[in-house]
Amino acid sequence: MVSRGLTAARQIGPMSAHKTEGLAVQADGWRQITPSPSAEELKAFYAGEYFQASHGTYAQAYSDTEVAHRNLLARLMLAAIGEARSRAAGGKLLEIGCGEGWFLAAADAAGYAVQGLDFSQAGLAKFHPQFLDRARFGDAFEILDGLIAAGETADVCVMEHVLEHVVDPEALLERLPRLLNPGGVVAITVPNDFSPIQLAARQAGAVDRDFWLAPPQHLNYFNAANLGLLLERMGFAVKLGFASFPIDWYLMHPGSNYVADPSAGKAAHRARMDIDLTLAEQGMEAYLGLAKAFYACGAGRSLTIIATPSVG
Repeated sequence: MVSRGLTAARQIGPMSAHKTEGLAVQADGWRQITPSPSAEELKAFYAGEYFQASHGTYAQAYSDTEVAHRNLLARLMLAAIGEARSRAAGGKLLEIGCGEGWFLAAADAAGYAVQGLDFSQAGLAKFHPQFLDRARFGDAFEILDGLIAAGETADVCVMEHVLEHVVDPEALLERLPRLLNPGGVVAITVPNDFSPIQLAARQAGAVDRDFWLAPPQHLNYFNAANLGLLLERMGFAVKLGFASFPIDWYLMHPGSNYVADPSAGKAAHRARMDIDLTLAEQGMEAYLGLAKAFYACGAGRSLTIIATPSVG
């Protein structure tokens, strides 16, 4: 469902080969690793290390609960897109960073004509090979430029956990309106970093470092206070926002603090999935409403904004 190695020519390379000096705070308040890496570093990391060393969220296999949870998150995204579009599913959907294909499969089942894009075909080939003929692989910027030049369009463009990886997120966002049909929407998911809960955990001493900083995988850091500002500056009108389960809350309890005690991480993840699946039994409308409330409070481990290009 998510890709962490989208475009080799615009990602950061191995920490052993590229040293970061700090974070630059951008005009909207989001932060970016500085200095930017070279194309050689990026290519070496994503082609030779990223997938093989499991730096992303890919796995060799998933439990039934993990599959159910991934499918639930895909349905949550589809429900939010449907609300933002004020219409039932349908039309052309492009997922930039289609990863293992969980969201592509859900969107296809919902009635969208789907197309995927990713740096590597490894995840898709393993879990949803039936979509290989509906996906393109390589440098995302080059592929998107080719689609734009060919006049190809979509009604929905989804990017889950992509924007934090690219050296130039503004250049990526700038391309999206040129791909959308009138009335089209974008759905953008990013980690919720430098969030109120994370900062409170640091201040309270529950964690001893900014654990969410993750170069070379993540170059950009967004939260609910600045992601919408960036999108509005880039010419989008925000339709709605929602957030995933706020697992960072666990940091406030010593028994579940997975940063202070990494061995607690698997149990925290299992509990998060079980809670999500139980809450979703109340219906997708209620579950999406809860996710919106998380976003409004700046909570949630990841954030999603559904937006449309502004008119005029």
